[in-house]
Amino acid sequence: MLGKTLLSVGALLAVGSADVAPGFPIPASAQLSVSYGNNTVSPPGELIPRPGMYWKVLLTPSWSSSPGVLLMVDLDVPLNGTRVQLLHWLATNVTLANPLSSTSPRALTIPNGPVPYLQPSPPVGDSPHDYTWILFPQPVDFSIPAKYSNLTNARVPFNVSQFVADVGLGTALAGNWIMVQNLTGSATTSYPPARTTVMGSSTGTATGSMATTTSPANATAPVEFPGAAVQVLGGSVMWVGVATAMLAGFAAVVL
Repeated sequence: MLGKTLLSVGALLAVGSADVAPGFPIPASAQLSVSYGNNTVSPPGELIPRPGMYWKVLLTPSWSSSPGVLLMVDLDVPLNGTRVQLLHWLATNVTLANPLSSTSPRALTIPNGPVPYLQPSPPVGDSPHDYTWILFPQPVDFSIPAKYSNLTNARVPFNVSQFVADVGLGTALAGNWIMVQNLTGSATTSYPPARTTVMGSSTGTATGSMATTTSPANATAPVEFPGAAVQVLGGSVMWVGVATAMLAGFAAVVL
């Protein structure tokens, strides 16, 4: 199986209280370090350009258990006049790569399946979308129920709380999140109002509509840029250009 090793660059796992997006129904008490290009996501919730596929996820050696389950979810997909979740990624049997040193962060080695990574690509002119990564320890004898057998082709609407309950995942190990907005052109359609959420850390339950999700004060305006992915195959590093993932097709095309 083609695996993907996410290369590490110097940030540590840190305890935090805002490591999932506002309104994300599952809390995470520690932070995954995630990078897109030269930009390391800091603080969580940073507003970044619609990202290319050059990205990294890393963890410290403090996670001794293996394997893990990694999900990435968009909370803000417009559908039938409302906002729903879309599953951007589901990876099982995630493991820690060999460390560069006894104290260095460790990359995650992530198999391709069962639901391949889908590049964040909000519709042109829509409000920013919140994308959350969340990592769980993988239970012994882990399996995915048959009702989820077509997730790759049926990513939306998704219910992350129901999925986590159905597959028997426990407490999350770590998380992180970004906001992405597509300003590459003018909107050609209208969108439902931006999702409203309780701001602050997740309590395990998505509650209410008290405040509209907004970008952090230090966020920069997003701009379009091309991207590339680092993949490791048989010990060799390859750069792979990736086209825009079209929401209608729910697929990223590797050129």
